[in-house]
Amino acid sequence: MAQDPTTLPSSNAKRKVAILGGGISALATAFELSSQPQWQDSLDITLYQMGWRLGGKCATARGPNDRIEEHGIHGFLGSYYNALPMMRDCYAALGRAPGQPLATFEEAFKPESFVLMWEYIDGKMIRWPFTSPTNSLLPSDPASLDKLRSVEHWIASTAAVLEGLFDHHEAAHGAQGLLDKAKWAVGRQVIKHTLSSIEKAKTNLHEEESGVSHALEKAWDWVRDTAVDLLDDNTEIRRLLIVGEYLLAIIRGCIKDEVATKGFDHLDDENFSDWLIRHGASVMVASSPMALNTVNLSYQYPQGDTARTALMGAGCYLHWTIRSFAYMGAFAWLFEAGTGETIIAPLYEVLRKRGVKFEFFHKVESLGLSADKGSVATINFDVQATLKNPQAVYEPLFMVKGLPSWPATPMFDQLVQGDALKAGKVDLESYWNGWQPVAKRQLVAGQDFDQIVFAISIGAVPYLCKELLAAKPEWQNMVDKVTTVQTQTMQLWMNRSTTELGWDIEFKNPHDTVIGATYLNPLDGQVDFTHLLPWESWPADQEPKSLWYFSGAMAEYEAPPPFTDTDYPARAHARVKAQCIQYLQASMGPLLPKSTTNVISPPGDPVGLDFSLLQGYDDANAGLGVQRFNQQFWRANIDPTESYVTSPPGSTAARLKAWGSGFSNLAIAGDWIYTGLNVGSVEGAVMGGKLAAHAISGYPALRDIPGYPTPESPTGA
Repeated sequence: MAQDPTTLPSSNAKRKVAILGGGISALATAFELSSQPQWQDSLDITLYQMGWRLGGKCATARGPNDRIEEHGIHGFLGSYYNALPMMRDCYAALGRAPGQPLATFEEAFKPESFVLMWEYIDGKMIRWPFTSPTNSLLPSDPASLDKLRSVEHWIASTAAVLEGLFDHHEAAHGAQGLLDKAKWAVGRQVIKHTLSSIEKAKTNLHEEESGVSHALEKAWDWVRDTAVDLLDDNTEIRRLLIVGEYLLAIIRGCIKDEVATKGFDHLDDENFSDWLIRHGASVMVASSPMALNTVNLSYQYPQGDTARTALMGAGCYLHWTIRSFAYMGAFAWLFEAGTGETIIAPLYEVLRKRGVKFEFFHKVESLGLSADKGSVATINFDVQATLKNPQAVYEPLFMVKGLPSWPATPMFDQLVQGDALKAGKVDLESYWNGWQPVAKRQLVAGQDFDQIVFAISIGAVPYLCKELLAAKPEWQNMVDKVTTVQTQTMQLWMNRSTTELGWDIEFKNPHDTVIGATYLNPLDGQVDFTHLLPWESWPADQEPKSLWYFSGAMAEYEAPPPFTDTDYPARAHARVKAQCIQYLQASMGPLLPKSTTNVISPPGDPVGLDFSLLQGYDDANAGLGVQRFNQQFWRANIDPTESYVTSPPGSTAARLKAWGSGFSNLAIAGDWIYTGLNVGSVEGAVMGGKLAAHAISGYPALRDIPGYPTPESPTGA
C-alpha cells in the first residue's frame, strides 16, 4: 500500500523550484503547482529545457508547407483520467475568444470509437474492424470521473463490452444469427446472468463472497463448448468467441487474484500472456490481436525487436486494459490539430501567463551531490545558444492559420549563434550533434534553487545522474529494470483520398477514422490523419487528399555509441528510411488495396505501394517512383530522452516514487516513476507530474490522482 509522503519542507520565503525537462511530465508538474491559489506567494518556478521547443516525445514541428511533423502517433484514450481533465482545465484557463481556432476543449478533441485490428489467416492479412459504443460520460464534465474511479467499475465495464458484442451480433443477424436458436438462447442467458452477478457485486468482488465466480464458469463453459464447434466455420462468430474468451479470462483473473483489494502490483512479476493463459485463455486467444493491442500500443518488445515475444508485467497490462474499457465518452479522443498545437502550445501559453519562467537552450549536463550525499548541491548545464537581447525572453511559437505552432528549427533571428546553427543544420535536441556549448551554467542549492523536479526521461539518467546512481543502489536498480526501446515513424501525404486508395469500411460515427496497432511489423501502428490537412499550408494545385501515419518499435542492432560519434543520427535516419521504403513495398495492399501498382498496371504488384501516389512538398522536383519518398517525413527516435519507457515483468517494484528519490531536495516525474499505472503514455507522464507536484506542495491530494493507489483506496482507483 502506498504511503502518503511527508511533503518537502516549506519556509516563509519563496521556494525556488527548478523543473528539468520540457516534456509532458514537466509541464504537468508546473501546471499543477501553478493551479494552486496564490502559488506565487510561496513558489518561484523555472522550467529548463534543451533546444527550442517543448513536448518531449510529444514535440511537434512545422515542416515544408507547414506540414505537421510528429515523433509518432499520438492521441488520448478515453480512460486518461488525469490527462483529459488537465487539458480541459488548460483550455478553460487559456481563455481563447470564441471564433479563434481551437478555442475550447470541445473544439480541440474529437471522439474516436473505431479500431482496426488484423488477423493473419491462410497466408493473408484479414481486417477485423471494431467499433466501441459511446457513452454520456464526457471528459469536459468533472462529474464523469466520479463514476469511473473504482476497479470494480472497470471490471464491470469490461463485462459490458462482452454484452455489447452479443447485442451487436443479435441486431445484425437476428436472435439466432449463425448459431442455432437453442445454443444462442443459452449463451445469451449465461452472459446476461454473468453481467447481472458482476453488477450486483460491484462493491464486493471477493470470489468467495459473491456468486460471480459460478456465473463466470458457466459463461466460460458455454464459450468453450461453442468455440469447439464454430471456431473455424465463420469469421464473425469466431471473433465473438475470441473476444468472449479474452474478456472472461480478464474478469476471472481479476476476481481470482483479488485485484479489487490487492491492486495490480503483485501481478507484475508474471508476463501478461502467461497470466491470461493461467486464467483460462488459450494460446490462440493470448496471441490474438485483441490481446496484443495493449502491448503493441506501448511498444513492449525487448530491445524493440518485434520478432521477439512481447514482455509486459501482468499487473501493468491488466490495469491499462480494463481501465481502457471504462472510458469517458468514447474509447479515444484524437487531437483536432497536431500534438504541439493541441496540447503543448496551450500548456506553455497558460504557464507563461501564470508566471512560470522558461529557460530554453539549457541542456542538463549533470547533477552534483552534496558532501553527505543527502541532497543535490548543483545542477550543471550546457548553454546551447544565447539571445541577441539578453533582457528578452525567447519566443518559441509562430502562427499557422491562427494556431500557435512550433517551428522545425530554432528562431535563428533571436539567437547570437543563429547563423552558425542554421548553416551547420545543428539539431540541438540530439545528444550526438557535436555542437559545443557557448557557455556553462551552474545552479547552486540554496541560492538558485531549493527544490528540483527531475522530469527528464529515464533513458538520460545514466548520463546525467552518475553521482546519484553511485550513491543510491535503488537508482541503478531502476535504470536496469525499467527499460526503454527506440521507435520509428513515418508520415505519408497522398494525392488520392483514403476512399480512392481502397478503403471501403463505413464508419458508424461521423468523427471516426482508421486507427490500429496490430498491422504488419515493425510499423504495426497506423492511422488516417487526413483531418489534419486543413491546418497545413499547401499550394492549391498540390494539396494532398489524405495523410497517413505509421509507427512502431525499432530493433536496437547496436548499443548507442559515444556522443562523439556524430554520424550516428544520420545512420539511424538512413536506416529508418530504408526500412520504411521496404515496408511500403511489401505491406500496403491489405490496408489500402488501390494504392498498389496492380491497380494501374495489372498484373502488377498487389502489395507494394505505387510511389507516384505520394504528394511531395516540392512536387516538380519530387522525382519518380521510390524517389518520391524523399519528400515524405520519417524519424528515428534514438536519443536517450526519446526512447519509449516499457513495463517488463519485475519492473514495477524497481520504480521509485516521486518523493522517493533518496535526496532531500529532489522529486522525480515522468511515466518512468511509480505512478500506479506504470505504462509509458501521456497519461502516465501526467500522473508523474501530478505526483511530483504533490511531493513538493501536498497538492493535488493523492485521492485526486485517479489510478494512484492511496492509503484510503489501495485498489489503484
